[in-house]
Amino acid sequence: MDFTLSAELEDLRLRVKTFVNDEIMPLEADPANFDDHEMIDETLLAKVREKARFAGLWAPQMPTDRGGLGLNTVGMAVFYEEAARSRFGPLTFNCSAPDDGNMILLDRVGREDQKDQWLQPIIDGKVRSSIVMTEPAPGSGSDPTMMLTRAEIQGNDKWVINGRKWFITGAEGAEHFILLARTSDDKRRSLTTFLFHKDQPGWRIIRRIPIMGPEEHGGHCEIEFDGLEIEDSNRLMEVGEGMKSVQIRLGVARLTHCMRWLGMSKRALEECLDYVEDRVRILARHWPSMKASNGCWVMRRWISRSDVC
Repeated sequence: MDFTLSAELEDLRLRVKTFVNDEIMPLEADPANFDDHEMIDETLLAKVREKARFAGLWAPQMPTDRGGLGLNTVGMAVFYEEAARSRFGPLTFNCSAPDDGNMILLDRVGREDQKDQWLQPIIDGKVRSSIVMTEPAPGSGSDPTMMLTRAEIQGNDKWVINGRKWFITGAEGAEHFILLARTSDDKRRSLTTFLFHKDQPGWRIIRRIPIMGPEEHGGHCEIEFDGLEIEDSNRLMEVGEGMKSVQIRLGVARLTHCMRWLGMSKRALEECLDYVEDRVRILARHWPSMKASNGCWVMRRWISRSDVC
């Protein structure tokens, strides 16, 4: 297998790397640039996002006719790895979860009118989105077919949603939601996907669940549905195709998450190597005095003090 990048992709990779190094990573040095949940402050985010747009590094996964870069899967992998060398990077370029996967799903399966209404504002960075799937036990966790939240049809054009979800990433502050609910007990076609807006009545955020940070904007929330009404026109794909939509969305997300984590790992190794090399230089300067002071015991004590510092 040939992993050589094309000249075009290599150029893009270097542009992303340079932007992250020059424009994003310096922001991490100032605690004032973080919000209360260890993520970039949203006012600052808006400013650095404008720079990313101007640099032609916006929405890499979206079609060019909707304002993105139109990258294929390989291109996305290259872009995301470099972007995630900073925790602020994916957000800056509009390729951060959960918006990233939600945009990909809407672009691939949404009708054109649904894309105009639900997708384009996310691409433009005007709204954030969330996917609502995971439930408390014994509901759906890693197995969506165990879903308990139900959508019941009323008449010919309306669905009523009741149930509870939790660990819903980005729910606090999101405006556009993708919801998975049970519409039948058929083993293969039990789930259906719906779209709803935050201002619709019949649902509420119960709490923002604390996690070990940093958190995405909007946290990870517990949500209750108590009679949320969704027009059938805001159903995504056909009735019973919810599992298909899940596979379309999460299949790509397994790769994009991994590439972001690789970028984070790469940054961690870079910082670790800088630290180790600095330790070696310091040790070399101190070695003569350590050797004269009975060697190993003194060196162990010195290294121990350095680790504490």
